[in-house]
Amino acid sequence: MKTYTIKSGDSLGSIAFKELGSTAKWREIAALNDIVNPNNIKVGQLLQLPIESKPEASTEKADVVIIDEDPRVYYQYQSDTTKNYLGKKFKLGISRPGSQITENYIQQNPNVLTDLKISQSELNALWATSENEGNLDAVNTWDNSFMSFGMFQWTLGAGSDPGELPALIKLVKEKYPDAFEQFCGKFGVDVSEDTTSTYGYLIHNSKKVKTAADKQFFRSNMAAYRFASAGMDSRICAVQILHAINRFNLFYFNKTDKLEGNALHDLFSSEYAAALFLDNHVNRPGYLLPCVATAIKSSGLTFNQLLNGGDAEEMNVIDQYLKTRETYGSSPMTHAKNRAEVTKRYLDSDKISALKGSFKSNRFLR
Repeated sequence: MKTYTIKSGDSLGSIAFKELGSTAKWREIAALNDIVNPNNIKVGQLLQLPIESKPEASTEKADVVIIDEDPRVYYQYQSDTTKNYLGKKFKLGISRPGSQITENYIQQNPNVLTDLKISQSELNALWATSENEGNLDAVNTWDNSFMSFGMFQWTLGAGSDPGELPALIKLVKEKYPDAFEQFCGKFGVDVSEDTTSTYGYLIHNSKKVKTAADKQFFRSNMAAYRFASAGMDSRICAVQILHAINRFNLFYFNKTDKLEGNALHDLFSSEYAAALFLDNHVNRPGYLLPCVATAIKSSGLTFNQLLNGGDAEEMNVIDQYLKTRETYGSSPMTHAKNRAEVTKRYLDSDKISALKGSFKSNRFLR
């Protein structure tokens, strides 16, 4: 860990310039050391400094220039004078909301998604969830997960933890090897052999990206540019859609003792229910099954009555579930009521169905 002891006459700006090469990086020092007021520092105070990655030689850097206009960061192609917005500095990196909207992509690229064997019903459920999440080219390099990307903000993982982002890249490699090579392979980025369909690690320049120090490179503005650029590519967008829908495999079809040996899909099979559950699983995965079990109990129905019932029974429990998830747990689902209202708008506009059995998955075809 790199440290610096404050001397007489120092400011965070002067320290950032001397140690990191840029006055603007004082924000990174402040965030790393929990300094709220940059003027409130003392001589003798020990500061932790961000780990700086050395510039990496690549063909791309000959063509792309990163422009730092604090607090905004841009990129520009040497063959073009247009400055393109990359993101805004925040804490340890940048924040980029992106502009590639999931619903627009789904509507404009039906043939690409059909080729990936995604059903219309699965797309409907994702539509009603995606508005609560990010855009396809969203990038975040400012928090403790180093790099978060795409509509569900898949991350590298905090500290030495595995992340979901390598699993996404693994799927890109399987479905579109040319896209993988374009955005990852030629820059020395790969996925480790132990990466599963859910979690894993990246390989960078032949080294497994496992420690916080290894992951630091992915905070760089060049790494942010590469991911933002990938998020504007149709093939990468399509794989994001597929990876998001594959999340149903983690919770929706598996029988569990928490539901008396039933799977969620056995009990709730409408597109509306599928969308609500997906939304919950993305935001608070550990709360989903307990919330549903609590809602069933509150409804007065037995599991058998729900299993053999119809639309009315399913909606009865769904109503109870929506109330339950607003307050369930020590850290309830974020903006649960507002998120539910978004999904309800899709139901009211007939974009998704509340009829039992309306959710049709193509998981066995993929």
